[in-house]
Formats: sequence, C-alpha cells, structure tokens
Amino acid sequence: MDSIMRSDEDYFDSDSSSSSEEAETSKVVCVPKCPDELKPKIGQSFMTLDRALDFYNNYARYVGFDTRKKGSKKEKDVTTWIYVVCSREGTKQRNSKQSEVKRKRSSIKCYCNAKVSWKYIMGVGYVIQSFVEDHNHEMVEERHKRFMNLNRNLDLVHQKFILDCANANIGPTLSFSLLKEVLGGLDYVGCTVLEVRNYRRDLRAYVEGADAQMLLNELRRKKELCSAFTYEYEVNSKDRMTRLFWCDPTARRNYHLYGDIVSFDTTYSTNRYCMIFAPFTGKDNHGRPVTFAAGLLSKENANSFSWLFNQFVKCMGVAPKLIVTDQDLGMKVAVEEVLVNTRHRWCMWHVMNKVADKLPKNMLGSEQLKKELNACVWSELIEPDAFEETCHAIMERYGLTNNVWFSSMFASRKFWVPAFFRDFPMSSLIKTTSISESHNNFFKRYSKSRANLMQFYMNYNHALETQRSNSAKLEYYDSTKVPILRTRLEIEKHASTIYSGSAYTEIQEEIVYACFSLSCATLGVFTNTDIEVYDIKDKDSNSWTVTYSIGDDTYLCGCKKFERLGLLCSHIFCVLKHNFVKLIPEKLHGGRWLKSQFVKPIHGGFCDDQEIHLAVDKKKIAFKNLYGLFIETAQSIEGNIDQINAFAAIIEEGRKQFLGEDVVLSSTQKRAMIENFYGSHVPNNIEVHPPEVVSTKGSGSRKKSKRESAIKLAMKPGRKCGNSHEIGHHDSRNCKKVNEKSNQRQ
Repeated sequence: MDSIMRSDEDYFDSDSSSSSEEAETSKVVCVPKCPDELKPKIGQSFMTLDRALDFYNNYARYVGFDTRKKGSKKEKDVTTWIYVVCSREGTKQRNSKQSEVKRKRSSIKCYCNAKVSWKYIMGVGYVIQSFVEDHNHEMVEERHKRFMNLNRNLDLVHQKFILDCANANIGPTLSFSLLKEVLGGLDYVGCTVLEVRNYRRDLRAYVEGADAQMLLNELRRKKELCSAFTYEYEVNSKDRMTRLFWCDPTARRNYHLYGDIVSFDTTYSTNRYCMIFAPFTGKDNHGRPVTFAAGLLSKENANSFSWLFNQFVKCMGVAPKLIVTDQDLGMKVAVEEVLVNTRHRWCMWHVMNKVADKLPKNMLGSEQLKKELNACVWSELIEPDAFEETCHAIMERYGLTNNVWFSSMFASRKFWVPAFFRDFPMSSLIKTTSISESHNNFFKRYSKSRANLMQFYMNYNHALETQRSNSAKLEYYDSTKVPILRTRLEIEKHASTIYSGSAYTEIQEEIVYACFSLSCATLGVFTNTDIEVYDIKDKDSNSWTVTYSIGDDTYLCGCKKFERLGLLCSHIFCVLKHNFVKLIPEKLHGGRWLKSQFVKPIHGGFCDDQEIHLAVDKKKIAFKNLYGLFIETAQSIEGNIDQINAFAAIIEEGRKQFLGEDVVLSSTQKRAMIENFYGSHVPNNIEVHPPEVVSTKGSGSRKKSKRESAIKLAMKPGRKCGNSHEIGHHDSRNCKKVNEKSNQRQ
C-alpha cells in the first residue's frame, strides 16, 4: 500500500470550502439501506486491517458502490491510520502542462463525500474513527453490481483456472468463456474478460528480462537429474542468447531407432523474440512424425545452421545418413561443412511448386507438359540415365533448353530427383519437408507468437508429450488389437504378428495382389547353381526381375521398393508364393516397420543404458481422486440448497483444521502460484539475457521509396476531415500536424 501522509482533518473537515461545481453536485443525498449488522459504526473495532477493509468492502458491495484507498499513515511498518472513500470522490485531474486533450475520457468522479477511517490502537486493533454514510449519487442497480470493481477481483479460483488455461495454451477470451460455464453464468463469474487478459499480461511480465536465464536454469536442472539430457547455448557480446539446442533421452533413443533419414525445416512465430524454431524430424515405425531434437536461432545463416548441426551430431554421436531440407543456401553450406558423410536432398515439393512461376506464359495452360514433367520427375522406377534422356526430350520439345531456372534445376538434379536416390537405402521414406512442415504446424498449435522463452519451452514439452502419447497409443493397439485377415495364407498371418498397424495395412495389399490378382504373374524362371531369376509381370504390364540368392536366402527386386522404403513389394511376394514359402524370411523383415518390441537401432554402437519409464506421481493421483470426489459430490447436491450449505460448512471446517483461521491469499502466495506455473522462480543473478527481437527472412519487405509511397497514398480514396472540412488523407486528430508539415514544406 502506498503511504500518503495526510492529517485526519484533510479528509474529514466538514467546514472545508468547496467549489461551486461540488456544491451543485452535492445537492443529491442518497442514504444506502442495508441490515444493521453490515453497516459500519464509529467505535467498531477489528483485530486486523484486512478484516476492517473486508468489512467495509462487503458493506459497499451490498449497497452498491465502489471504494478507493485515499491515504494512510505508517509507523515502523505498522499502519496507524487508513482512509477509504467512495470511488466517486473528488474530480478528474487534468495536467496543466497539457495544452490539448488527445482523447476525451469520461469520469465517474462527482465529489461524493462518503468515507470511513480507522485508527490503530494497541491491544484493541483498528477502530472506526469517522464514518460518512451519505452519497451524492444513486447506488448501483442489482443487475449491474457484477461490473463494480469490488466484484471484479481475481480470487484463488480465478487465478488457478487462468493458470491452468494458460498451461493448456488457451487464450484469455476462451478462458473467460470456460470460467463462465464452470461458475454458472456471467452473473457469477466475479470478473470480466479484461481482468483475465490483465492477469495473463502480468503472467508474462513476471519473467520479463529473466526468461532466458530461467530457461537455462531449468535445462541445467534436467541435466543434473539425468546425465543423458543435453543442451548447449551461445550468447553475444551483450550476454543475450542467440542460439540454443536441447535434446532429452527419449528423443535421443528415437533417433537411434529411426534417425537414418532426417527432415530439417525452420518455422517462425513461436515466441515473442521471433527466434527461429528448428526441430529435427523423422518417421517412426508407424509412419508418424517423431522429434529427435530442437533448436532456437536468432539468425538464418550458414554459421547458425553449422553450429546447430554440430551440436546435433555431438549429442547423437553419429550423423544421419540422409537429410532433407529446402533450397536454403545457408543450410546447403552447413550440410557440406558439418554433415560430410550425409547425403543431402532437397525438398521436391519446393522445387516443383516453382514450375508454374518459371514457365513461359504461353506454356502455363499446357496440361500435356505438366503430365509429362510430373511423370518424369516424380517416378521412382526409372534409372538416372532414363531420367536425363526423358528430361532432355521434354525441354527440347517445349523449348525450355534456354530457360535459366530449368537449366539450373537440371544441373542440380542429383539433389532432388528420385531417380538419383534409387540406390540409397530408405530414400523414399522422406522426399519432401512436408513432414517437417506438418509437424511445425502441430507445434504451433501449442505455442503463441507472444510467448516468452519459458512459455515456449513449456508449450514445446506439452506438444512433445502429446506426440509421444499418440505413439504409445499406437503401440498399445499393436499389442492388443488383432488385425482382420483377408486371406487364409500363413504368410499374411505372420505379417500381422511382426509389422506395426500402418505397415501391415500396406503389406496386406501387396500380399493380396501378389497371390490373387491375375495381373501379377510369373512369366518365367531362370535357374542357376546359386541364384534363381524370376520374371514378374505387374498390373501396369511392366516386367520386373526378382533375383533369389539360394546361398544366403535373399531376394532382390528390380523395383527396389524394399531397399527404398523397407516394405516388401508384390513381386517378391509373388516369388514367395511360387516357392510355397509360408513365413516371411527374417532378412526380408526390414528394421523400421516392425512392432516396437522388434525394432532394432539403425545407428550401430548405440547403448540404451538410460531407463525411460513413466514416473507415477502419487500426489497427483491422490489430488485427481480428491478433485473427482468433490465434483461428484457437488453435482449430486446441486439442486438442494440445504445440502450445499452443509457441504460447504464441512469443507470450511476441514480448511480451518488443516490451514488454520483467517487464511488469506497474500501477494507471496500469489507469487508462489505463478512460480509454480513456470516451475521455477525469477533468479536474483541474471547472467544470460533474453535475445533481442530478430528480423527473419519472411518478417518484412524492402523499404519503399518516397515516390512509391506517394503513388500508393494518391491511389487511396480520400475522406473528409471533421476539423478543416477538407477532403484528404487525414482526420481531426492529426489535422494540425499535417497542416504544420505542409506549411514547413512551403
């Protein structure tokens, strides 16, 4: 409370002079009506100041007016005098130095003289010394009382609910709507959406300037709890964070299980500093996105990406076999510098999406060109020589040989055309960065552009928790659900026991097609001492060669689907049927698409010595049961007022038993709630400061020249100014400034 040192006479001298305006306003006299036990009386005493203020505020709520603390006296941290007045006391103050009022705002003040004062007496408490009951205005109507400031305080229920909504990334407006439903309607909420917004603002303001240090402290704490947790960061010359990388043990384990092919893409608008969010993403054994690690960068340049890739390899111990990115030059340089033995692939979608912009205008409507180009580029069944020959023919046929963009993309064909990745293991798993982009959108559903670094990290963990929960649910389905078989073949039944649900669905189609379709047939068999060569026809009248090595029991098909994707093709199943093989050979199982208990690490030398399990928090389970018991009981007695009062009395008695009398939510406890929300407190010593707001590649456009701005303004329709009554591009608020600038130019 701010201490304002004023004498009692300053507030309670009835003979003080007043202005004519005050005298005119004071003619109306309103005496509030209320029960006698609610009305303050001179000489009435209270043991504590909080009790005294609560008593007067309850009186004000009942009769219908707001209060305001006017002044107080303190001696040795003890409040000896305090004055509380009606909120409509006094008049609106104007700054004499301000010559012009920028915005006209109404005021509720009308010289109301209603007031009360307390004096502290040792051994007695706070005693009412003066009480003025009369008001010079009407009391607030019953239906409007919920808008009074006294009835718009955020108590413990509101604050806990708002914090829970903030933790779930629910905005203030929706939080208020949910609160209205929980508490029974707008009349019973006890606040407006403005208070909810302000509390969310204060929640962000609590960590202002300290969120970077708090985040590092949290990462350091996790590192101390688990040595497998990894994080690295860098700061600039001003001790502001510029780069951050982190990876937990579960993500590291997933990388060694599924991290042969990695998709890397950046995204924006995940935090208030505009730092670029850069996750490393792959596919698990269900074909779902899985996050391996993540980083935050202040700049999108080669140095930043090189630092991030270095930290990634250092953490994992081994680089990915193939990485898919867009055509960003900084990423290309970083991959060549750091991921020396990693194959770099460009996103096909980003390349093909530019075709319409790069084609000559007379070619835009050519459906035949699009059909031929897509058939040539997207095909994974042709060899590089065939692609080059076909692509040359298309470019010559349509006059694109001299097109700069087409020529440059053809020169870089080894970075993005599937034909050049046919012999690379699992190359068809990820051909575009769409998996990264979809997963970035998934993360952004859990984040807000105004989030500080602590909120961003909390949102990231919530998203990661959801991702892993979805993966665990699919594992549960694999272990409990029995797939519906479409045939009576033993080989299909065997496939249903070893492959994950999504993989089995595709394998099943291949088995049914190979064993029961007339279009898939064996045309001939060539037998040698060590090998058997089968000529297989498919539904597209293509002929494929399947080579069976008798010595090591391996199969190799010319379509290379097993090598490219890890799933068996119908051509190999056709040969297995021909040889009466009832179980899929172990060498044809593949590693990626098996059920989770069968999956083996892709990267050799990985030792999974970190026990990863779900820790059961008994306190949370007990609290959940307690909360459920309360809700169940409250809903059961909702329609009986006597039972409600009795239940409330039982809870109140229990509260007193556990917490004692006069439990008030102090500012310290409110701070503790916010600290509990963030999981840590604001440190006294801040070594690393938050980053400056960065400007990303997509954050703005070039600065327009004065001529361009003038042309754009001239094309904008004019409007009539309420001050000068002229048609132009200004209004009454800035009319004076516009005229002054115009006169200066002349």
